[in-house]
This record gives sequence, C-alpha cells and structure tokens, in this order.
Amino acid sequence: MMLPLFAELCAGTAALSLRLHGGKNARPPVSRMGNKQGYASAILRTLGLRSGSGAARYLWCEPDDGCRLLLTSYADADLRAKAAAIIANWADQNPRQLWERLRAEGPVKSPPVDPREVARWVLRASWSYEQGNTKTGFVGPGDRRQDTRAVAVAVARLPTLPASILPDARAVDPPQLPPGSVVYIDPPYVNTTGYAHDLGRDAVCEIAERWASAGAWVVISEAEPLAELGWHQVEITGERIGQKRTFSKQQREYLTMSQPPLWRPSEQRTLFTMAAK
Repeated sequence: MMLPLFAELCAGTAALSLRLHGGKNARPPVSRMGNKQGYASAILRTLGLRSGSGAARYLWCEPDDGCRLLLTSYADADLRAKAAAIIANWADQNPRQLWERLRAEGPVKSPPVDPREVARWVLRASWSYEQGNTKTGFVGPGDRRQDTRAVAVAVARLPTLPASILPDARAVDPPQLPPGSVVYIDPPYVNTTGYAHDLGRDAVCEIAERWASAGAWVVISEAEPLAELGWHQVEITGERIGQKRTFSKQQREYLTMSQPPLWRPSEQRTLFTMAAK
C-alpha cells in the first residue's frame, strides 16, 4: 500500500524521497554533506518500505535557496527538462571558465523559478570542491567529478514527484495526518561543523513531537540516539553502502523512531527501547 505522505523536514537534496519514489537507481544529481544516499536502503527497511514503492504526496522543508531550487525541479518535469538542456548546451565550454562565470553571477535568484538558475546552481554545486556547497572552490571534470553531459543526464533522468516545498520546518503546524504518514528528519549532527543552517537539539525534539502528535511515524537520523524523546532506537552504522563518511569525526549512525522499527540489523537487538507510556 502506498504511503499517503512522506516528508523530509531537513530535506537537503531529498535523497531518501528519490529512493522511495524512483527506485535504487534514483539519486540526486548533486551530492551534499550528510546526504543519506548510503543509508537509504537501511532507513527504508526499518520502516517496512522498499525502493520504488512511492508515496501519494511528498513534503520537503529546506532553508538553502539552491537546494530548494533543485527540489522544485523534482516536482516539475518541464523545468527539469529545460535545465538539463541548458547544461548540455554548455558541454563545449571550458569547465573552469564556465564555473567561474556562473559563480560571478552571484547567489541563486529565485523566485521566479528559472530553468537557467536551476542549471547554474546544479553545475556550480557539482563542480565545487565540497559538492553542494557553492562557496568552495572548483573541482571539475578530469579530476573527480562528472563531465558536463553527465551532469545534464543526471538531471534529465530524475523522476517527477508530487511534492510541496517549504523553507522552514519550524514554521509548519501539521494537521491531523492520514494513517501511514512518515516524517523523516535529518538535522545537523551534534559536534559537526560545516552546516550552512543550524537546527538545535531542542528544536529538533519539538518538531518531532509536533508531527508525532499529528499522527506521523517520525524518524530522526543522528550520530547518537535522541534519548530525551524516550522513543525507539536503531543503530544502522554497519548498513552504509558506498563511500565512508568523511565530513565528521562522528562515524556512527542512529535512528530514533516514534514507533517500533519493522526491521533492525540483527546485532542491534539489545538497543531496543520502548517509549514511555
């Protein structure tokens, strides 16, 4: 049965939503610090979900203007196709010179939503030293990143998701939700620097409890359990697929869940905690 709602309240590039909706090969065209591509299968499995099963609606909250522009393209096939075509038309230009020109145009300009702005942010973010952070320097094709045509293809092949996009999770007051709704929160991790936007632990807990009271199954990713919520805890550190995390000294990965997980790694059975009644 398809979920009625899947929300990512610190969405970033919404890697988990893409995996849920588009299957195992659906991934953001831009990587980003802390993205959950490597843990997507494990997270969905704890929820009893599989890649490609989808949801009727998605909600993404993301304060970063560039990421929010990218998310807008996920929900608009025409915008995405035009942005991909613009990137493809840049294929014969010198990558560094192109990147420098696009950077010189300044921060993202939106609204209105313009396919060239989507293309400009995606290419800059793809070729920045720290992917997804356009304030860092150039690392382009020939080093460790995709070439221009590959970036265009990555944008063009994205699935179209029925989504609403908002800038601030703190401002959302959810109504009573239909049964089966899932809310995923991937906030800035404790003792980790480099995030452009912060969301403190108290705010995370308040948002989580607000959505749980509205009827959602709330799941929070962190480098440690949020024990103060009294919820269920699952460690999924050993389930990561792909490159090892490098942005943080915190190498562990926990889920804190408002309902019992439907699956957990077998070696983590002793970590189960029941919510206080």
